[in-house]
Amino acid sequence: MIFKTKLLNNLLIGIGIATLSHAAHADLFNFNAFVMDTEAAYSGSQQRDRLSERGIRLSADYLDQGGLTAGYTKTTVNMKNNATAINQNNMLISGRLNFLPDALPGRLTLRLDGHRINNNDATGDTSRVNVIAQQISWLAKDDSLYLDLGYAYSHYQNQLQAYQYTPTVGFALNGGTEWVQLRGYLIEGLNPIRASGKSSTAALETKWTHYFSPEPSLLPNSMTLGVTAGERIYTVDMSAQAVANLADLEKGSANLALSWDISRKVKFFVLAGQSRYSNPGLSNSYKLNVAHANVSIDW
Repeated sequence: MIFKTKLLNNLLIGIGIATLSHAAHADLFNFNAFVMDTEAAYSGSQQRDRLSERGIRLSADYLDQGGLTAGYTKTTVNMKNNATAINQNNMLISGRLNFLPDALPGRLTLRLDGHRINNNDATGDTSRVNVIAQQISWLAKDDSLYLDLGYAYSHYQNQLQAYQYTPTVGFALNGGTEWVQLRGYLIEGLNPIRASGKSSTAALETKWTHYFSPEPSLLPNSMTLGVTAGERIYTVDMSAQAVANLADLEKGSANLALSWDISRKVKFFVLAGQSRYSNPGLSNSYKLNVAHANVSIDW
């Protein structure tokens, strides 16, 4: 694992050097700060009561060539029956490079994420988690089609690892006023003793987005409905750049999100949703009701 950690660090440093090596003036950079808050309540869980998560990410991009992101998130899961709360630190570092190939009109992006997760889980099963996630994506020049392929390797303590593949396709409809995205989650190599009896899981995430008129109004700029069907566990979310290391077996979810462009450089996003989970060891099925908000600021 030491070798893998060193390899991750070297790869991220390499991406950073390749991305920023030609920078001569600070005004060639675009910066972004992203602040988020998630509050959630468990319904029907025998063990868990509430979840709270707050975090920040800072990004720097050099022209359209690529960039770096660093993030930190603090997660707290309050337990029932006077059990000790789980306090978790989530660290992220991410690098990306953009290309404009002549043979494939559009933008090709290579991305590499590294996650390090530590918490006070007495069993050690969900602490000292290392994740390496890679993604290659392509967006058509007219923004009408999007394709990507993601791969993530997750290493947990006590004989658990996960290999995740996430193929994705997205496409515009009705002159660009609608967007549909389909993403598969294929997770393999699981230890059934640690993964609710599963050696592999499969799920499909579907998102439909409607874009409203850009004219000033109280309406949001976009509305997104998301639905996930199937099963998944120890999921790495490539869009949210988050790792679900504390969850049981997810059996499906639904959510609704709204986005506002407060100004040219400030965006506000809210989401409400519900996920269904199962803990076969306790014969316990429960729900997680989530409220999330974030603010994104460019400069």
